[in-house]
Amino acid sequence: MRVLVTGSNGQIGTNLALRLRRDGHEVFGVDKRLNTWTDDFRYLLQDLSQQYPAFPGGIGGVEYPPADLVVHLAAHAKVHELVRQPHRALENAVMTFNVLEYCRGQHVPLIFSSTREVYGDVRRFEGYGEASADFAFTESPYSASKIASEALIYAYARCYALPYI
Repeated sequence: MRVLVTGSNGQIGTNLALRLRRDGHEVFGVDKRLNTWTDDFRYLLQDLSQQYPAFPGGIGGVEYPPADLVVHLAAHAKVHELVRQPHRALENAVMTFNVLEYCRGQHVPLIFSSTREVYGDVRRFEGYGEASADFAFTESPYSASKIASEALIYAYARCYALPYI
């Protein structure tokens, strides 16, 4: 299988890409930072947080290799930084939008990495399960960005029959 991994050069992305390669899959990564851990898979340096017009075959006018699946890990993930710089939370939603447009144009399924932050402080909201993720539990711009991303994914699934996990 050919897998596109966004956020491929972070700790989780790198380990996922290496595992996928060990399991015999082709991996292509996209990240805005260099990979300091390995050079065992191909990746493209690209900032996905920019608002790009639709472009079949890639994002931002950059052609990507064909993919059978996209794993979307790219995000500004440090909660405290997004509290100080909330505009970066909006960039998380833009990244997801760009990836969704790519998936829609290529007819490829998406695996999205959300966060426990969408459930808020579980000690305060006892009795709520995973199905209870809701904007009412949002406690930071970061968690709001992940809930917004999940809402976009649900919308693309309904409007465009985009498969996702």
